[in-house]
Amino acid sequence: MSDLIEKTRAMLAIHHRDGEWFANLMKETYAGRFNDDFWAAWDIFIAPVFTDNPVVVDLGSGPGLFLKDIAARIPGVHAIGIECAPWMLDAVESLPAGCEIINDDLHDPHLPLADHSVDAVLASVVIHEMNQPVRALQEVYRLLKKGGRFYVMDWVRAPLDTYIENESDESKIFNQMTDVKELEETFVHFMEHNRYSIDDLVWLLEKTGFKVIDKTEIRDGRFARVIAEK
Repeated sequence: MSDLIEKTRAMLAIHHRDGEWFANLMKETYAGRFNDDFWAAWDIFIAPVFTDNPVVVDLGSGPGLFLKDIAARIPGVHAIGIECAPWMLDAVESLPAGCEIINDDLHDPHLPLADHSVDAVLASVVIHEMNQPVRALQEVYRLLKKGGRFYVMDWVRAPLDTYIENESDESKIFNQMTDVKELEETFVHFMEHNRYSIDDLVWLLEKTGFKVIDKTEIRDGRFARVIAEK
């Protein structure tokens, strides 16, 4: 195992705290992330570029629920997840035909897929966890067919008061009896979730060669949807 993937796993272990708990949380909250709004945007921006037997790649696929979902929605799809966290891989239940997960590190991915072989790529709440996403974006660009599309949905930078109001308990933040460890955890996750702004994502995508065709703030500006085309 490379030093880089071990470093990534160590970083994710800090972000995810208890791996088994976090994998279960991703399962429990899946429907909230992949809701009607997500699929409406998918139908508008992603579905029209599919070929007869589309190939879809899910970056940071976690326990693999999106792979199952897309396989049920699109007969004949080849759905490929990319994941390196062992607690996520352990949480994957049996996948339907046409679905697979590749164990690789998105900080420097070398995927066994041909150039221009993928119709669409999804990155849902994964880029904010990366120390640098450049190599992953370059790999996505390599894989996508001309006209293929990249759907990014992620945390983006928001004011501290907005973040705390939605993600924590303000009264506990300023209560002198609150444990310092709990305070530190709140602010560490604020910094993690606020790593990139929506304009940072657009800039990174455009510098990689993509054309951004949609940029939308969601959830009071704490999340963003960015759709890019090769």
